[in-house]
Amino acid sequence: MSQNSLPLVTVIIPVYNGTNYLREAIDCVLSQTYANYELIVVDDGSSDQTWAIIESFGSKLRGIHKENGGVASALNCGIRHARGAYIAWLSHDDLFLPEKLEHQINFLTKFNQYRACYTDYYIMDTKGNPLREVETPWYPREKAIRNLFGNMYINGSTMLIERTCIDQVGFFSEELKYTQDAEMWLRLIRQYDVGRLPEKLVKQRTHPGQGSVSLRTAQREETKNLFEKIFREWGSALIFPEFSNSLDDLRLVARGHTWFGDTMAFHRGFYDLADKHYLESRNVWPSWRNPARWKLFFGSRIVFSPKRLYYHFARRIFKSKFPLIKFKA
Repeated sequence: MSQNSLPLVTVIIPVYNGTNYLREAIDCVLSQTYANYELIVVDDGSSDQTWAIIESFGSKLRGIHKENGGVASALNCGIRHARGAYIAWLSHDDLFLPEKLEHQINFLTKFNQYRACYTDYYIMDTKGNPLREVETPWYPREKAIRNLFGNMYINGSTMLIERTCIDQVGFFSEELKYTQDAEMWLRLIRQYDVGRLPEKLVKQRTHPGQGSVSLRTAQREETKNLFEKIFREWGSALIFPEFSNSLDDLRLVARGHTWFGDTMAFHRGFYDLADKHYLESRNVWPSWRNPARWKLFFGSRIVFSPKRLYYHFARRIFKSKFPLIKFKA
């Protein structure tokens, strides 16, 4: 692809109090082998020297300073100011490898059925030393939606998205503090085919600031509420389109609730939410052939054993036998 025909890519770095890693993140974007990009760094109301770091790069980037509103609001601010045909997001504590943008643009040009793509990535420590490699899966659209309920395997910093897709599906939800990316990927994949480039082109940093108990608790609660909200709003017709002509069959409605309960229990550990949907499954289809009945019956009688052990036992004894539940726990 000639230099004159390269599409403009906008890279957005949202940051709040990011003096620890921001300079390194900016440098990795400025070191990209892809020539036609712009870099927007959105300071989300930082109280440290973040803005001074942004200003120190001069005209090499566009800095935007705003009141604190969260990651989603910072991303949306960057998107509104973006001029690029493609949007990439980099968390301020993560890093792009030098070929990241170039290889993704080449991939989307070659496989033009995809309107966005994600990549594999590395996990690194605070000093940038690699800890492990992550190879992400890929599924066709309908299966991708169901698998994302169980495992949010798309790393936001690896994504490259055609701007027109965001214009169509909408911006990141500013009501969400921790799961704005999960909700966006589900909306995106609902309408567009998203590809996977099987190369490790991003380094995701793990550091102590990510692991507080209060943060994990809040993120867990928001994740639980998000997936139940989407399950109820979308319904079986969107999540199981291959059965859309049979949705008046109460057995399929019941098994949809059982699928959701299984997914929340086995993949997310949301056992109370699983019980809630097993109960709905039983109420919709009260037959003794409904595995949800048995999961509820025995689960309520397990007092001393950990809930997790019970559910893994119940999964093997009372299988749902729903043909579309084939992904691994």
